[in-house]
Amino acid sequence: MNSVYLDLVSIGVGDVGIIGVGKDIYNSYLDQMVDGRILPWVEDVQANDYPVWTDYMAVQRSTYIINRDGELIHSFDITTYDPNEPDDYINLVNLILDYRAENGPAVHRIPEDTTSVQGAIEWSNDGDIVLISPGTYFEQIDYLSKNITVTSFSFLSVNSGFVIETILDGDNSGSVVTIDGGQDQSAILLGVTIQNGYDDVAGGGIFIQNASPTIDRNIIRNNHAGSCGGAGGGIAILDESFPHLFGNEIYNNDVSGVCDCVCYFGGGIYVDTTSFPILGGSIPAGNAFYGNYADYGMQLFRDHSEDTTGWTPILAHYSSFESCPPNFTGDVYPENGWDLENCHTLLGNKSDPEFLLNDFVLYQNYPNPFNPITTIEFDIDIGIERTTSLQIFDISGRMVETLVSQDLEPGNYKFKWNGSVHPSGLYFIKLLTKDHVEIKKAILVK
Repeated sequence: MNSVYLDLVSIGVGDVGIIGVGKDIYNSYLDQMVDGRILPWVEDVQANDYPVWTDYMAVQRSTYIINRDGELIHSFDITTYDPNEPDDYINLVNLILDYRAENGPAVHRIPEDTTSVQGAIEWSNDGDIVLISPGTYFEQIDYLSKNITVTSFSFLSVNSGFVIETILDGDNSGSVVTIDGGQDQSAILLGVTIQNGYDDVAGGGIFIQNASPTIDRNIIRNNHAGSCGGAGGGIAILDESFPHLFGNEIYNNDVSGVCDCVCYFGGGIYVDTTSFPILGGSIPAGNAFYGNYADYGMQLFRDHSEDTTGWTPILAHYSSFESCPPNFTGDVYPENGWDLENCHTLLGNKSDPEFLLNDFVLYQNYPNPFNPITTIEFDIDIGIERTTSLQIFDISGRMVETLVSQDLEPGNYKFKWNGSVHPSGLYFIKLLTKDHVEIKKAILVK
């Protein structure tokens, strides 16, 4: 598992400062951080002087949590913590959350604070965060008319592994997630796998009614709706709902039943005539649909009256299907109900899906400028040629190092470049496959 970091500001911890000290090879992670406010490995903003060495009698690898008045709240030694171990990372996150701001959003941790996700929701108020540790939770949850965030540790990290590892399993006993109390876009479901939901009528995975939540970067799979008629195996959107759905992977959901009728609609998503969700809108925000089943609209179905000529199509830009354009009789129905601009074709082994990432993205290295180690991060999507090279060039255009040259599975990757053998100056980071190339500038300062 790649190292991941927590931005305190993003969770409302505004009155806690973090200082980590120590400058040896073990603490190379300190070089990745800036400004003294990012965890788990941070560098004192006054690194040249290291004032905390004398103020707190620090030793190598000491880490301190201080308040904004400079008062010591807690200290620990990072020697025993491995940033590549998820248990160590979660331990550190929980340590910091223990000292969160009183006036910031409350963070209800599963299973530390309560053993069930629904129990945490019941304790939550608008604006709170329900933070779920990796694991499988057999339950159905209801947002109870609250504008809260229910999320995995992907809330704190770009690492998509947390999505795959954090599972809400409906155990075929009801809709896995219900959001039906007038919530707005600040009601968020982020970075969770939703599976094995069942409802006789609608919304086996997620049931949205008279609400407009944000459904962001989840896996929604193997859910079912329908008995004698049904709609929305993966997601049902009903009664003047206007949700935003970004970066979700929706597959192997179905709508079927025992009745001999053509009355099963929207295997992936069902939308009624009164609702207007937004699906995607850009490359990184697009949703992927495949392997869903229904009589009509196996991937997407919009309910309709006899006259659809005056419709405003539902925005579903940058969606990914098994083929583009999708089959408008079987996959997407009706055709004029959906605006599928910039449709993509899914490639790869869809029986072993990967979380939908940005198509092909090379992020800015961090830190930058750096001395001498920096981290280079990039995404490879399931539709990208897997033979990947990551190379470093100097300002003259000469290639000085190759960090990666191999077939990579779809996913998020981080590699460290140690520039200690190279002179200070401007360098170019080049990420390329057969059909794609991206370049970033990096500055080595010694």
